[in-house]
Amino acid sequence: MGRGSIRSPALSGGFVVGAGLAVLLASVSAGAGVVMFSKPMVMGYPPAGNDWEPAVASDGLGNVYVISTHLSGIPGCAGCSIDSMVVQVSHNGGKSFGSPVPLTVNPAVQFDPNVKVNAAGEVFVSYLLGKDTVVQHSTDSGATWSAPVSVDVGIKQSAQMDKPGLAVRGNDVYVAFNIAQRQYVAASHDGGLTFSPVMINNSTIGWTLNGGIVVDSNGVIYASWEIVHKSGNAQGPQDVIVTKSIDRGATWTILTVDSNLPPGPACPTTCGWDFLGTGSAIAVDQAGNLYVDYNAPLVDNGAPHIWYKTSTDGGATWSPRIELSTDTANSWHVFTGVAAGSAGDVRVAWMDNRTGAYNVWYRSSTDGGHTWSAEVQVSQFRSGYSYVTTQGFAFPYGDYLTLALDPTGHVQAVWGEGPNWVGPGNTLYSTS
Repeated sequence: MGRGSIRSPALSGGFVVGAGLAVLLASVSAGAGVVMFSKPMVMGYPPAGNDWEPAVASDGLGNVYVISTHLSGIPGCAGCSIDSMVVQVSHNGGKSFGSPVPLTVNPAVQFDPNVKVNAAGEVFVSYLLGKDTVVQHSTDSGATWSAPVSVDVGIKQSAQMDKPGLAVRGNDVYVAFNIAQRQYVAASHDGGLTFSPVMINNSTIGWTLNGGIVVDSNGVIYASWEIVHKSGNAQGPQDVIVTKSIDRGATWTILTVDSNLPPGPACPTTCGWDFLGTGSAIAVDQAGNLYVDYNAPLVDNGAPHIWYKTSTDGGATWSPRIELSTDTANSWHVFTGVAAGSAGDVRVAWMDNRTGAYNVWYRSSTDGGHTWSAEVQVSQFRSGYSYVTTQGFAFPYGDYLTLALDPTGHVQAVWGEGPNWVGPGNTLYSTS
């Protein structure tokens, strides 16, 4: 799925939003050391694939969890949906993975996964199941999973839901999601057994789409959102905001990161609505510093750039934006990810087509983004896939990239590659 209503090749919809009209600053260089990545591993059901929009998490003890939607039915599972959520688990730090296993046997379509691990090693996943947003968890390193629990309790069901954000700290589980123009965060304080949703925006501020949600070391919750003010054709001004809660999700304040942003370009071929528009990602480090990155063009429907902002005062103020890519061509930079560790340790990733095809790129900083490492290309050529050349892959398959930093400092990255939006394509995993 994508930004908005369910958007697999068999369904319609899809939303990604715009961001970015502040002063353009030159991207910085040098700073953190260069990180090397493993050869990307094709996940799901290769080579035919049709695996879409993955998510990843690791406990730092060797257990790595990759979740994705398989769009062609699960072999041998008559009760599974044609669009089913599957999990693959590694117990050796990502060197090898088990076969994909359905998270639930259910005929309803399933999209937009997230996965997080708490300090005790309990694994939580969120995703869309039919018209609901649900959470499952595992206490045995992914061997078994609880039944899905709906987080949108008491809310009128709607097909106009999109990728939920997931944050976990101890027994506190938070899920951010939208239903059309309404934005919600559902909170659980019993380890995901029950949820209470709260609507954040009491008035219409535009079509709201979640970019991610995090919890800092003091329990303060932050969620990034994109706001589309003219959602019919996605050609109006768009904003990136952060919502903040200091009372475990009971009440929320809205903080502006960037506003009045130009819409993104149209797809070269068939795509979901606003597929190459701007989306955001958010991270918080152990000192409480916030990091938001997002992609947006300089002019309406222009080539998107990757932008970065930080806040050291809980979102009250934000740094001027900087451009993360050193690419000087008029390339399209899309689908950002960000992760953070100790104070000032921030990692970012995105896709761009500077080579004439798409690749995944990565940078890191040890000082909160004042200086940056050189760019590292994460994606690599592999034979046997017609849409992959030495220049890169033809098109992103799904409109999300997930970047995670585990407790040992290893980066986990997953993304989708394909011939076009329709596919079929594949999901890939790499680690530092």
